[in-house]
Amino acid sequence: MAHSRSEGSIARFERVAVVLSGSGALGAYQAGALTAMELADHRPNWLAGIGTGAFNAAIAAGNPPGERGAKLLFFWRALGEIARQDAPTLRERLRRRLGAGHSVGTALRAEPGQAPRRPIDTAKLRALLAQCVDFARINSGLTRLTLGTTHLATGAELSFDNDRHIIGIDHVMASASLPGGMPPVMVDGEPYGTGAVLAVNSLSGIFDAAAPADTLCFVIDGFDPAPPGSPGCSRSGQQIAAYRRAHDLRRIVGFLGERLPPELRRDSDVRRCLAQGSMATMNLVHLVHEGGGPTELAGKLADFSGGGLAERWRAGERDMAASLARSAWLAPPSRRVGVVVHELRGSAPRSRIR
Repeated sequence: MAHSRSEGSIARFERVAVVLSGSGALGAYQAGALTAMELADHRPNWLAGIGTGAFNAAIAAGNPPGERGAKLLFFWRALGEIARQDAPTLRERLRRRLGAGHSVGTALRAEPGQAPRRPIDTAKLRALLAQCVDFARINSGLTRLTLGTTHLATGAELSFDNDRHIIGIDHVMASASLPGGMPPVMVDGEPYGTGAVLAVNSLSGIFDAAAPADTLCFVIDGFDPAPPGSPGCSRSGQQIAAYRRAHDLRRIVGFLGERLPPELRRDSDVRRCLAQGSMATMNLVHLVHEGGGPTELAGKLADFSGGGLAERWRAGERDMAASLARSAWLAPPSRRVGVVVHELRGSAPRSRIR
């Protein structure tokens, strides 16, 4: 069992997951964080991504340990080269629209009456993914991979998962998004896409169908607008808070079930209730790369310059290394708490049980 191992060690966790959001060029921060995990010889067994996080998750899952960091670096350097030719025009458009009062989300969409400007040649992007991802390895199931997407005909949010799908380039492209927009992708004759550059994964959608297990989960955001201590102000924070409430409730049900006399536990109605409980816990580490204000953010989302990508990569490496060095963050929560949340935002650590 996981708890028989050192309680301040990553080895005690049955599941080590990394959840990667969409954040345009800020996705280089996630790639740096994944590389720091590899350098520390920590290997996630579940990767989930959406937006640019889908690229990072697929590359990490589609390469053996020891080669992931090099492939991520190759991908981001090549992506920067492909994107740079149109990036200055795109950054200026985003700044202008934010200055006119548009939200970040609307500023990233096409202007009325215009087709989205696409800085990325999707044919080149597909060829780059083919160079960087071994899809046979992904479909072997050695590492679980979950990619978030939207069924465009209905608006339903769902996921592609190598536990139940044969993953290919189309699935990654259908889960990805970049500043300026990407065209819909047909998968099995149906249109899929993500649309929003600042896309966020649903933690419940990822983990609820899985068997309960003690989990260390890194949620890595290139940008999160919520100030520290205000999780309800951003979608990522809302996802974490909602998952924490549900998981804590399951923990409480499991806690109460242990204290019921045997004759009550044998009752059929009580058994059905107790089946919703779990004594599994989650240590959730939320890494956030600060992106500045909305106008500054618009430029950074589309900044594929070599210097900008390298700076974010180093920040991701630094923040992940700092998180792994905090053994207290790996300790189990108290008996009545299902999820403990720790946060490193702009290299400033915060620990809290919520």
